[in-house]
Amino acid sequence: MRLPIKMKIAALACSVFFTACTTTPIASPTPYKSAVTKEGYGYSSVQLTDNEYRVLFKATDRTPADVIQQFALRRAAELANKQNYEWLAIVKTDVDKKPVMARAVTHSTDKPQPFATNQQCTMSGCTEVAQPAPGQGQNTVTQTQINDVYFSILVRMNNTKASLGKNAMSVQEILANQADNAK
Repeated sequence: MRLPIKMKIAALACSVFFTACTTTPIASPTPYKSAVTKEGYGYSSVQLTDNEYRVLFKATDRTPADVIQQFALRRAAELANKQNYEWLAIVKTDVDKKPVMARAVTHSTDKPQPFATNQQCTMSGCTEVAQPAPGQGQNTVTQTQINDVYFSILVRMNNTKASLGKNAMSVQEILANQADNAK
């Protein structure tokens, strides 16, 4: 069955509209999660050598800088633990920011409406009865400029603290601290 050209154009316009809405970031803090795509928010990593990884955490600038650093370190400790390493050291850090347009969602609540009064009459007389009317809430979506933050760390892992030098950190301590912070 052949669709009329107007229906094809309408379908294409709808798909472009919905795709644009789903690919526009939301101007809110980024949670600790795996990046689903290469351009997605969250952590990703690349193994460079047997004991070196580059860990990247992409977040919005609505996420505090110290939280972004903790998330990257947490992911590095998870990788080290998975590879059975006891110690890690951050060799290098890089931070980059790129401006993007995002959706900001705000919720406003109208003032409550005055009580609506009705007169109810029975055999014993009439009385005024009031019922409160709930205020209407409304979500507003606006476009705003934010920055995507790309925080990258080069991590070296080993089973001896001395081989990593003075910057060595215990993998188990990092994971324990992250668990405490999550509570």
